[in-house]
Amino acid sequence: MPQSRRPLIEARRDQMFPVLEPAEVGRLWRFGELKSYAAGDRIAATGEIAPGAFVILAGRVEVTHRGMPGHSELIVAHGPGSFMGELAQLSGRPSLVDAYAKEAAETLVIPSRRLRNLLVEEAELGERIMRALILRRVGLLDRGAGGPVIVGSADHADVLRLEGFLRRNGHPHQRFDPKTDPCAQTLIDRFHIEARELPIVLCPNGQLLRNPSDVELARCIGLVKPIDPDKIYDVVIVGAGPAGLAASVYAGSEGLSVLALDCRAFGGQAGASARIENYLGFPTGISGLALMARAYHQAQKFGVEMAIPDEVGSLQEEAVSDERRFLLTLANKERVRARAVVIASGARYRRLDVDNLASYEGSCVHYWASPLEGRLCTGQEVALVGGGNSAGQAAAYLSSQVAKVWLIVRKPGLSANMSRYLVERITATPNIEILTETTVTALDGQDGILEAIRCRSHRSGDESKLAIRHLFLFIGADPNTDWLSRSGVMLDDKGFVRAGTDIHKPLETNLPGVFAIGDVRSGSVKRVAAGVGEGAQVVAALHAFLAELERTALTANTRRQ
Repeated sequence: MPQSRRPLIEARRDQMFPVLEPAEVGRLWRFGELKSYAAGDRIAATGEIAPGAFVILAGRVEVTHRGMPGHSELIVAHGPGSFMGELAQLSGRPSLVDAYAKEAAETLVIPSRRLRNLLVEEAELGERIMRALILRRVGLLDRGAGGPVIVGSADHADVLRLEGFLRRNGHPHQRFDPKTDPCAQTLIDRFHIEARELPIVLCPNGQLLRNPSDVELARCIGLVKPIDPDKIYDVVIVGAGPAGLAASVYAGSEGLSVLALDCRAFGGQAGASARIENYLGFPTGISGLALMARAYHQAQKFGVEMAIPDEVGSLQEEAVSDERRFLLTLANKERVRARAVVIASGARYRRLDVDNLASYEGSCVHYWASPLEGRLCTGQEVALVGGGNSAGQAAAYLSSQVAKVWLIVRKPGLSANMSRYLVERITATPNIEILTETTVTALDGQDGILEAIRCRSHRSGDESKLAIRHLFLFIGADPNTDWLSRSGVMLDDKGFVRAGTDIHKPLETNLPGVFAIGDVRSGSVKRVAAGVGEGAQVVAALHAFLAELERTALTANTRRQ
């Protein structure tokens, strides 16, 4: 690890790898079962689903992570009283590490379902264990340990896409560039990979993928698994942004069976924010990814099932006997049934109206500003289009990574759509230059590499040319509601979902049992806190609807008898 990282990891080692007192171990017996391992036995393997988390009662267990094929590195050696596990065990996903009994070991195995019970029922002890699980994932992310290996050039559009997908989903990975790393070239030669097939991805289970889609990669590393077509959920939540995650946490914590779906990653647009400084309770600010990751893990703690990335293609009502329910068909043709549905599908990024935009998307045109993009642009001049809070946060972040940020705004100033604290910060940053009443009219470049952008001033009509290789677009979003086209759900003239007292009960659409929250709802306040508030509020409406559904079913049964 980089030397700068080592003191931080070592300083939190006691929290990452706590040793439990005998009395604390005793409180965990009711959650697990005893299992013995002989010296040399494999307890967990990277890429395979482990039987659960483990409490080491006797003996010694070593945990290692894999690097390039044939190489491994020791993470920690567990002795009596140690708790062995990681966030993968909380959700029943494949392990990111290997674990072997260094000597004969007695363990208490706690399966995923019982681990979630432990975290809820043993509040103080559960808090220590949950903190350890999260910190261990942070450690694996720092190392890139346990995840897939991506082989391809750092600036390749599909490498950026795959790295961005994994980062947004909080999944570790490693990348090797064949231009600079002989191990990467060895892999290419071994598997006879042609240049058009790059990047390749080596999954922990040994499977090799040639330039996979996000969904193909997710299935290979176990991020998503088949959905039970016979299960009927109390509620399916479509979208895992701030509103959807809030609804998941509150519904799960109140005992509802919940499935949350998202077509790309948890966190939505908020998860791409470099820093959120006006969210209640975080006076020094927090990155959008960190805030949304906490909510994501919190939902899993309460038993919420996550299917990410899984895209919903359609919604329709379904009648079975006297019971009404909803059927959602996914893009992969899987089917999901639920008694109620919460639409939290948010919005999609708007694109510039220039002819050759698609040629540069993914490699030179970006819709979020994360450390990944920051590294690509180090020392360069970049352009950023947009005048809202997201644009302001991105400009402030990029200014610390690049030589200069050209901030291009259609309106006469920033104050119309941007919070005052951001306006003040941007105007005080010397390497941000603001071009007001200006639009981007053309992109110049070749072979997918952006070389310059052309801008026109609304005031003078003059066109200028800026030598730019990376362009960031934060120009708003359109509602993500195409999948509702044949559902019967009413939309407004801009495509947002109509819900609330003018249609039905609060947050309910014209279809009883279908609710809309967050950015996708017509008239909503487009803020993280507002989405979280609606996510909490909708659970009360869900309870009322499900209770009425149950009363109706009981009445129907009574009449039949």
